[in-house]
Amino acid sequence: DNAPDIVAELGELVANVDEMMGRIAVQSMASIAMHDSGGQGAVESIARRLVEMLDLHGIPHISSEAATALASLVRRHPSIVSVVSAPLPRALKYISEPAGKASVIFLLGECGESIVEAPYVLEKVIDSYDSIADAAVKTALLGATVKLFFYRPPEVKNMLGKVLKKATEDVSSQDLHDRALFYYRLLRSSPDTNIAKSIVTSKSMTMSTKHFAEEDDSELRAALMHEFNTLCTIYRCKAENFIDEENIVKFVKVPKEHPLPREAPVTPVTDPGVNAITNHMGGVAMADAPQQSVTAVPSTVSAEVDLLGFGDDVSAMSVPTPAPVGPASLQ
Repeated sequence: DNAPDIVAELGELVANVDEMMGRIAVQSMASIAMHDSGGQGAVESIARRLVEMLDLHGIPHISSEAATALASLVRRHPSIVSVVSAPLPRALKYISEPAGKASVIFLLGECGESIVEAPYVLEKVIDSYDSIADAAVKTALLGATVKLFFYRPPEVKNMLGKVLKKATEDVSSQDLHDRALFYYRLLRSSPDTNIAKSIVTSKSMTMSTKHFAEEDDSELRAALMHEFNTLCTIYRCKAENFIDEENIVKFVKVPKEHPLPREAPVTPVTDPGVNAITNHMGGVAMADAPQQSVTAVPSTVSAEVDLLGFGDDVSAMSVPTPAPVGPASLQ
């Protein structure tokens, strides 16, 4: 019931001076919509708030986070495409962060069927392909262009040829290169275009559980449990990723059953040093040895002590050295 109040409070934090606080506020709003924890109508309401944040040109990190959140939200709730699609061509001109730009390009591919200017917006990005440094932006551009080709083939045909040529010749990212080859071979060898279309435009990326497939780290968490008391749990990666192989400590799991039987006799461990002292005392234990009382020697201390070292006339403290007391003879 308090979801609207929480979302409103998070909306106030978006323009916070602290950049990290603003990013977390946007991510928290998206998380409420992603997990359907805001009640009826919360998803569309939050999506509209995120769409408004796309136009916050003066706060670039908020626009980027909003675009990234909307990309995940569309995967989780495809029904909000009509809410998201309108401002995307405009947002692509102003968002500068690679993650945000890649998210907007991804959304243009997802919503391109209902956006009239989508092919022409992507064409400008393809023409500037050589100036793109981030591999994620290039990968999103490739995927969006291929997907848009099946929605608008006459307008996208030449664009698709350009981006496939550039991506297959690009050696900056192996993943990008392999994807481009996959799309090229799929389009060239597919006997029926509908088969290729069903593969490219399928909604298999839709989130059906609490997290996306690429966010499932169950294997990593299981591996970290074997190295629990190490830095691996802090770095969230295995020891082999940040420690040389020769310096890795090999952990051996103790078997459930001890190799020695429970009834095996235990031999007491003796300390040779303690035995030597006992023999010197004639077999008498330390606790049983007679103790000689030592009379305390009173020390004479001057009444006037110069603690700060200011006065020359103050007599120095004189402490007589007590006479040494010899060890008592043991009987």
